[in-house]
Amino acid sequence: MPVVAHCTGLYLHTHGVWLYAQIAHQRRYEPMVLAQDTANLDEFPVARLYAAAQLPGLLRIYNRLIRKATGEYPLYAARLKRGKAALIHAHFGYEGARCLRARRGSGLPMLTSFYGADASDYHRDPSWRRRYERLFVAGEAFLVEGSAMRQRLADCGCPVEKIRINHLGVDLTRLRFAERRASPEPRFLICAALREKKGIRYALEALARVRDQGWAFRLVIVGDGPERPGLEQLARDLDLQGRIHMRGMLPYSQVITELQQCDVLLQPSVTATDGDTEGGAPVILLDAQACGIPVVATHHADIPEYVRDGQSGLLAPERDAAALSDCILFLLRHPDAWGRLGAAGRLHVEQEYCARRQAERLEAIYDEFV
Repeated sequence: MPVVAHCTGLYLHTHGVWLYAQIAHQRRYEPMVLAQDTANLDEFPVARLYAAAQLPGLLRIYNRLIRKATGEYPLYAARLKRGKAALIHAHFGYEGARCLRARRGSGLPMLTSFYGADASDYHRDPSWRRRYERLFVAGEAFLVEGSAMRQRLADCGCPVEKIRINHLGVDLTRLRFAERRASPEPRFLICAALREKKGIRYALEALARVRDQGWAFRLVIVGDGPERPGLEQLARDLDLQGRIHMRGMLPYSQVITELQQCDVLLQPSVTATDGDTEGGAPVILLDAQACGIPVVATHHADIPEYVRDGQSGLLAPERDAAALSDCILFLLRHPDAWGRLGAAGRLHVEQEYCARRQAERLEAIYDEFV
């Protein structure tokens, strides 16, 4: 069985690496993960894992020095040979660039998945543009989550013929479907890093408008980040603090528990002032739809492919709190729509974003190069 080496800086189930490693290769490929460091291994275990942080002292120092001096990983090539890898799959564009040394040393074909800021933010730096130019020449193929990300990567200079759309997948066996019904005090959920591109301030402003229309609700926010103090102050300014519960960062199993207990997922993503975007779309949108939860989100990046406006959720323009509140009010005023949206969302994920289905499509891409 051919071995695929998944390369990433920090292995913690980032962007589906664990799903690819555990589910996506149960047919014809055996996974191996190469990383600089790890986190959450109890939540997302992987059988064959090589982490530079676990190296003996001198090797760890050597790895760090060469990595800083060259911007590339010095020890991956030898590990790829010892592991009898047949193909390299780098996760994030900057990791692909850092793996070019390993590709040269091993002679293996390499695919690189781009996810968001690695295209929208890094490419604005001249030094990273030069590194990406080398990556685009050396790499066999580049995977993106949807058509918006495909265009962004093409704008970065990647040859269009090398770009493949490969949707992320979710493990439907972990996501129990349940029809949502309107309640007197619906529970909204935001699950995101507390950063500008998540647009959470617009969700708070929208909910204040909903409150002013006389509706009761609760909002649970799972996540943390640099915008937390500002969001807490905004909640006080809008007199929402009694309705909002901030949970901080939670492990994935607890995120699923929060999902199962909520009525509507809010994901008001925006393009940040520094140009950062979702790139593709947050995986929580798939988790929520798989659970039968209506979604209110924005026309941003590949979200319109993940959430079908009017079918499995409702989408508003970016940075438009009034439009977001209109979407929320529509749900509150039309309780009969909840079950229809939830059922359509589950079917959409089953057809287009099931991990096992995406595994087959990913393996077909691997087959071209192995």
